[in-house]
Amino acid sequence: MRGLKPEKYTAALLYLRRVLKEPDKVRKILVTHEADAAEQLDGCSDLDRLNAWIERHLNDTGWKRLQNALNQRRCSAKLQRLSLKKSTYAALAKLAKEQRMTINETVEHLLQSHETKTLVTHTAAGVPETEDVSEEMLIRMMARASGSDA
Repeated sequence: MRGLKPEKYTAALLYLRRVLKEPDKVRKILVTHEADAAEQLDGCSDLDRLNAWIERHLNDTGWKRLQNALNQRRCSAKLQRLSLKKSTYAALAKLAKEQRMTINETVEHLLQSHETKTLVTHTAAGVPETEDVSEEMLIRMMARASGSDA
């Protein structure tokens, strides 16, 4: 038996209401093609009723899509999206690889370096070295990582 956890009730209800407004998606996720499925969903005032509605109306694809939507919502709650030019992204990716960090860690590291005016780099032996850094040096490092001249 499929069942939602209590903390997912509100998000699941919002997702299902939104999906039921799109006729193309409804046909893909519902086992039943009852016209009153949306009305029955509106009557799901607690978790038990919502779980019963899910058991009765959602097919396996619908259940998987619901789970994916809830997981995506949970994972992206702490994230902010940012658009970068491809060359900037490539420079960050190269710098991150050199430093053996993720891109997010690299950006955080560069921001901390900017605040403290020092930069920690890793030598070939893996020993961290601290050096003073200016904005100009950060720009040159980014340019070097991207392969362009600054």
